[in-house]
Formats: sequence, C-alpha cells, structure tokens
Amino acid sequence: MPDGRTHTADRPGTAVTWETVWNKNPRERMKREKHPLDVLQELEDFIRRGYEAISEEDIVRLQWYGLYHDKPRVGHFMMRIKLPNGRITPEQLAAVGTLVQRFGDYAEITTRQDLQLHWIRLEDLPEVFHILRSCGLTTIGGCGDTIRNITGCPVAGIDADERFDSTPELQQLATFFYDPEHREYFNLPRKHKITVSACAYHCNYPEIHDIAFVGTFQNGQPGYAVWIGGGLSTYPRIARSLGVFVPRDQVLPVARAILDVWRTDPQNRLSFVKARLKFFVERIGVAAYRARVEDRLGYRLADLETEPRPRGRNFHVGVHRQKQPGYVYIGVPVPAGRLDARRIFALADLAARMQLQIRFSQRQNVMLTHVPERQLPEVLRCLQDLGFPMAASPLRAQSIACTSDPYCNFALNSSKNLLLDIIDDLESEFGPLHDVLIGADGCPHACAHHWVADIGLMASYRRHPDGRVESALMIILGGGYGQEAAVGRVIARRVSVPEAKRYLRNLIRVYRQTGPWPSFRTFVTQYSDAELLEIMQSGHVPTVGSLPETHDAAVRSPSEPSRTG
Repeated sequence: MPDGRTHTADRPGTAVTWETVWNKNPRERMKREKHPLDVLQELEDFIRRGYEAISEEDIVRLQWYGLYHDKPRVGHFMMRIKLPNGRITPEQLAAVGTLVQRFGDYAEITTRQDLQLHWIRLEDLPEVFHILRSCGLTTIGGCGDTIRNITGCPVAGIDADERFDSTPELQQLATFFYDPEHREYFNLPRKHKITVSACAYHCNYPEIHDIAFVGTFQNGQPGYAVWIGGGLSTYPRIARSLGVFVPRDQVLPVARAILDVWRTDPQNRLSFVKARLKFFVERIGVAAYRARVEDRLGYRLADLETEPRPRGRNFHVGVHRQKQPGYVYIGVPVPAGRLDARRIFALADLAARMQLQIRFSQRQNVMLTHVPERQLPEVLRCLQDLGFPMAASPLRAQSIACTSDPYCNFALNSSKNLLLDIIDDLESEFGPLHDVLIGADGCPHACAHHWVADIGLMASYRRHPDGRVESALMIILGGGYGQEAAVGRVIARRVSVPEAKRYLRNLIRVYRQTGPWPSFRTFVTQYSDAELLEIMQSGHVPTVGSLPETHDAAVRSPSEPSRTG
C-alpha cells in the first residue's frame, strides 16, 4: 500500500491517512493483515480443522478465488469461473461438465459472461481447483475487491458489423490483470468492472461499467473512447466520457493509470459502501480525473472528436452471417441462463465434433461460432433436440435474471423462476414479444440490470396488517441501454406477484394499442410516474386532468449524469 494522504471533500483540510482507513474500514484492515490471495496457502489447514473453525475474515478472503457462501451459510460455496469475453473451448466446457454433474447438476451463465457452479464444499476445493487449472481455467479474482471478468462483444472478431476486432486489447488486459503476480490490482477499494468492445451495437453495455473502452475511429485510426464511473446497485449511474481517444496499443497503460488514480487515494477506501469508482468520479469530476490520469501517464491523451454511438439494440441472438465467408454464428437462447450437465456435455461434444467455437453472452446465452453454412441445419436440429428453444421470442431469449434463490444469500425470491413465469403469462396473452426485455433481480445489487431494462423487476416484500409477509416486486420503467442509455424510475413498490402480472399485462396492452412506437422506452417516457402507475392499474391511458400535475419525486431513482462530449 502506498504512503500518502488526501483531504476529505466534506471537511477540507482534514487529512485522510492510511491509518485512518484501517481504523474505520474493517475490510481494508482485513486485507492489510493478510492479503486475500495468500489465503489458499492455508486451505489444507482449513480442511483439517473444519468449516466451522474458519474465521469470517478468511471466508471473505476466499472470495478472491471466486467463492461465495451458498444460501444458507452452512458450508457450501458458489464458485465463479472467469472467462474473458465469455470464451471457452469444448475441452474446457467438458471439464466444467464433470463438475456440474458432481455438484448439483446445475450451472448458470452470468451477466458478465462467467459460469457459476454451486454446492461445492471446502474439502472439494483442492480437486476442483486442480481440474480447472489442468484445462486452463481460473477463478482468481472472480469475486472480492478485484477486477472482475473482463467482458466484451461475444462475437468479437466474427460479426460482420463490428468496427474492428477488439479481441487483442481485451486479451491483453485479461492477461495482465488476471495474473496474481500483479498483487496491487487484487487489492482495490472495491470490485471493478471493465469492458472492451468495438461492437456496432454496444451489446456489452459500456454505459454501466467502471471503465469502458468503446471502439471507434478517429482520423482513420482505430482506437477507443473511454467512459468511466458507470454502475448500478443502490446508486445507479450512467458512465461519463473521459473525453479522450486512446490508440489500440495504449489500452493497457491507460487502464492501469485510471485504476492507479482511484486505488491509491486513501479516501476511496474510507467506506466500503462508497468505494466504487463512480463515487470518486462524481466527487472530483471527469476533467480532474483525466488530468490525474495524464499525470500518471506522463503525456496528454488525444481529445476525442466524436462520441461513438451504437446503431441500435442487437444482442446477437439467432443465426447471423460471419465476416468469414461460408460461416455463420448462432446465438442460442438459454432462458434465465440455466444449464445442466447433459446439455453442457452435449454442447462440448457438438462443438468438438464440428470444430465450432463456444462463447457465452451477457444475455446469459450460448454463442456457437464458425458454423459452416452447409452444416447449419444439422446444428440447429441438434440444438432443438437438446431442448434449446431456438424459436424463442426476443423477450424469452434476451431477458435476464440474477442467481437469486435458492443460492444467493441476498435474494428475496427466485428471480429466474419469476422471470420465466412472467414471460409465460405475458406471451400466453400477447404471443411472442419482440421489442420488450425484462431484467429480474432478487435484491438491490442489480446483477440483472433492473435499472436499465425495459421492464425492471426487483424482489421486495409486503407486510399485511395481520402480520403476514408476502413476496412482492418493485417495477422499474424508463431504463435503457445503448442509444437509450438511462436509469429507470421506480413506478410501483411492493406489488404482489399476481398483481404485478396484471400490471404488466395492462402496460403491454396499452403500449400496443397506442403504438407503433420507436421503442418501448419512447412509450414509457411519454408519461409521468403517476400516469404509468394508472396505466398499469387500470389498463387505460389517463384522461387529461384526471391526475395531479406533480407526483411523488421519491419514487424516482437518483438522476444519472449524462455522458459528456
């Protein structure tokens, strides 16, 4: 940890020393006492002494190896396997399949292109780590105050519309930041999310990342705009442009400088709750942040002339031609991201037999790439036989849900079951829905992006006068990705699940009756919060003057800064 001090924003002149940080923040004190990467040296001793004898601090340190308690906290762990840009070989997927078969016959694709396993015990870890290492997979930095899985467009290098192939830059970042020799980047103030892509559609959500390298051209040269300070959870913020153009060969030094400015300032570690990069960006502003980055680099970055804009919304589901002649890729729907061992083994076998590549997308889907056009009918037939719903609507194929019950200790419901139940309910009345996506979360952490989905759902509860507690939902509308990047507004709170289904049926019905609209978000932004609530409750557009001109501002999410430039 570097020496140094800074001054608090609310009490100018009050020094923030590392001693102050260690006294005030137990997590920082825990990391100082023992670097979390060192905890694995004690694994054999942990196993010998038994789970109950392990300190809570060491349980937290295991997060640095991709491990969280499964629910309830009685000795089983979730394990997160990091896959840069969601790429995995058939051999690696088959190895994961052996673990899935052994531990609960369940795996899930995450919204960061990872794979997660469950029901792993402490005594299983040496063998599990050995299996993963032997096939080139890692969990290091999957959780904890680290750089999480680095994401990008799942069809980088093959999509016909991409600006250029961003794979080299993404792999360079992953090679550097996933290396435990670079210990300073495994002791960050908080978790940190990076994405790199030149996707024409911004399918990787650059607007909600701590750091996003967004592919563009300037004066004929390929490179990246840089956006910083995005993030969701309980304080949702849309990333802001640093206002710079970074050539492709400067991505790693710029990423390191951005991180170094943040991680070496003690004030960013005073509070675990306010340690994310977005708080620092808001505190000092993007101009000051850029100046500090350039000071670290020792040179001035080029000004960005034009912000890159996505063409539209496209999450690469279905069959698409590759830029390589004679080949196509298939975005295979995996509703709610759930996989079992049978389908994992079958996908690995199919890919190995036909020499296909496998990737995972942020929409929790499987991408099969480099499919020869002549073999497309056979591959589609195999996928259909495996139970993948190839004819699924965009609503079913591209909506997402967090881990939730029965695994996540934060979850108040099973978001995956809820998502599929609501989709069934909507499509039983309206048929396949093509222009609305849902993000369903079991808690405020927003792993499934409820703040920026067309329809965001967050688990809550409802207490009745007689003391009964009922599962309930918050309904968030007005969020958006890409061209419509925005944080949504909480329109309804503590709505029972049956009532929420009725609300959403009414909302979709009015959306269709009053259209056509350019997008669902365009429809939503035409109405106030009170009007949207009335639409969901009654199924009708309120008449002029039937509602008050103002409405409760408390139902709105915190306003997000727009990108500059």
